[in-house]
Amino acid sequence: MSIEPEIVERLTLQPASSSYPGIGTYERAGHTINYSSGLTRTGKSYYDSKSSIPAGYRMSTAAEELAIQLGLERAGQDPREAGVFDDLFARNNLKTYVWPYVWQWTETGLHVPKERDPSKYETDPQGRKYWVRELLIGNEAVGKILVPEGNGRVVVEWDEVSGLPRVTENIDFPHTPYTTHFRFNPAPFKDIGLAIQDVAVERRSLWRRAVDERCLVVAADYWRWVAAPGDGFRPVLNSLPKINFDKHGQ
Repeated sequence: MSIEPEIVERLTLQPASSSYPGIGTYERAGHTINYSSGLTRTGKSYYDSKSSIPAGYRMSTAAEELAIQLGLERAGQDPREAGVFDDLFARNNLKTYVWPYVWQWTETGLHVPKERDPSKYETDPQGRKYWVRELLIGNEAVGKILVPEGNGRVVVEWDEVSGLPRVTENIDFPHTPYTTHFRFNPAPFKDIGLAIQDVAVERRSLWRRAVDERCLVVAADYWRWVAAPGDGFRPVLNSLPKINFDKHGQ
């Protein structure tokens, strides 16, 4: 498989940390990535897409995609209009594909712990729902996090280590200054080959029945072994970042 477009962008991610009460604390050192400004469409599952990537390349992680997005937002730019996310919004190759939107795989995933009932959730003092999940980088489980409710809710706070939402709220459009919704499947089917309950963390765009503008979406609802014509990824050079997890209170 050829890697197109070329690796033309460079980003330095600052050190980041996050903590989940009763679960543990994450630390990630700063690191630099070289990445493509566009996505490579494969039309393949996560596993098949990953296995065909040439040596030296990899998929971006959810945290790296978030770093690109937050860099734009902190500079006063709307990431929904940024060229680096054009493929998610079908602004490239409109006449090339029946389905012009790219659904972007990342190296990040979520796993239902063996000891957990997938449907069981916890609530915070505000009544918001959270599910305990293992955070996957590639196929490696690095620790557990709390994943908030999806259902298209608006992301109002992020975990910059995982690249996943920290807090979501049910906010009607317009929801300025927020740009991103979250979808989450708390009870996925078991993976056909490995008999595990994993979901990928993807990036897409969303237009909710024409009631609002098309927004960014982080989605943890789609199985890694399923393929769709719009599936793709962002090519990245450099090795995967190291995440340290300090378990406590369990």
